[in-house]
Amino acid sequence: MINWIKKNKLEFSLLLIILAVALFLRLYKISGFMTFLGDEGRDVRIVRDLITKGNLVFIGPMTSIGNMYLGPLYYYMMAPALFLSGLNPVGPAIMVALLGVVTVWFTWFVGRNWFGRAAGLIGALLFATSPVAIVYSRSSWNPNPMPFFALLCIWGIYEVWQKKKYFWLPIIGMSFAFALQMHYLGLLLSPVLGIFWLLSLLQIKKDKVKKQIFIRKTFLAILLFLILMSPLALFDLKHQGMNLKAFEAFFSDRQTTINLNPARSDRFLPLISTTVTDLIMANQSILITIVSVLVFLLSILVFVKSKWRTSLKMLFSWIGVALLGLSLYKQHVYIHYLGFIYPAIYLLLGALLGFVITRKGFIIKLLAAISLVLLVFLNLKYSPTFGNPNNQLRRTEQVADLIIKQSNGQPFNLGLIAKQNYDESYRYFLENKHSALEPDENKITNQLFVICEDGDSCQPEGNSQYQIAIFGMAHVVNEWQIDYIKIYRLVHFK
Repeated sequence: MINWIKKNKLEFSLLLIILAVALFLRLYKISGFMTFLGDEGRDVRIVRDLITKGNLVFIGPMTSIGNMYLGPLYYYMMAPALFLSGLNPVGPAIMVALLGVVTVWFTWFVGRNWFGRAAGLIGALLFATSPVAIVYSRSSWNPNPMPFFALLCIWGIYEVWQKKKYFWLPIIGMSFAFALQMHYLGLLLSPVLGIFWLLSLLQIKKDKVKKQIFIRKTFLAILLFLILMSPLALFDLKHQGMNLKAFEAFFSDRQTTINLNPARSDRFLPLISTTVTDLIMANQSILITIVSVLVFLLSILVFVKSKWRTSLKMLFSWIGVALLGLSLYKQHVYIHYLGFIYPAIYLLLGALLGFVITRKGFIIKLLAAISLVLLVFLNLKYSPTFGNPNNQLRRTEQVADLIIKQSNGQPFNLGLIAKQNYDESYRYFLENKHSALEPDENKITNQLFVICEDGDSCQPEGNSQYQIAIFGMAHVVNEWQIDYIKIYRLVHFK
């Protein structure tokens, strides 16, 4: 490594600057910018109990579509970070941010090996400054580590295919299990992995020794994959195949989920537009058609003119399968669904701009340099890092502290009125601070605290929300406000 640094001082210096920028953009005021709502509160409650009580976890969060459960690996990833941070929820968010920086480095590493120095640095720079990548690198949420594990899978199968490094097969098996448990859209990696696994096998079909090693490593990969996925299987055995039935329903009820006929899909072009808008143009809907056509034409040109055809085949397969697969999905495609191709998009941009920049001709180099500067400028101008923090974590803790103070050490029930949130985040702080919160929602105390996130339109008295309705007839005796959140204390009528 030292020898490499001595020989590549400029590249190493530029890489350090890019990684420093990536680190700053992800960690700056992370406790203020991180998301901390019901889902995040649920996750840290589960992981806290794993740490403090030894409660093993066999399933992860439920998916928003299809009522399927993910695996628990993300919870086990969170555990060391939450422990080291003293159960502060910012710990797992920092873990995700650091993994995001590692993914930027990994993008440089893959880009350099596939397309050369310039491509590696350009891809890493665009990834480091990408507003979408930053947003999903500074909160603890299970889809956020997906780019790293997806890139690890693709790099691994490339090494198997091109360099016959079969020790990567078990790593691929584990990485694929992690990717799937971050989000089930990781399934779209399987066609790419399967195709290049088969091509790798066909290359050595006449070499018995290599073939034996290949098959043995493949079986080890499958075994490791199954071990990491086994908690979900155990959960299904205990719950009459609930997850498996949800999968079957998702693929069989195609009215609202997927369209298995690509020819009838009308989502391919809108999906490309979303990809270009969010991942290339910093969420700005400008010149989308022109940029899309330029990227497509440049991709063909680079494939024809460059010596990178092998790497480009892998990259095009990765992006093509992803876009084709997502175009079959009938529901709205959120940008985090594309997490498993974030590195692919920036590797492609790095390859295209790197190819042009290294060509002869001043005008061509100048145009490529201007394009790169404009893309980085857009990324930094619209970077979420320089916006106003949401302060969800701090505000949630302040609400919990107020309730603890006003409860006077007496048992209380808790209710939340919100359009798009639930009370797990508040319960996390109330439990950690050893408040008198009654853990059983069906056990009624003499006072009820209602947190209202809907502003002045909130009406806690007689509200139909379950936690409030079960408390019975009650009236407001106290009211407080923290930012836009109102907190009410209700007691029963005498």
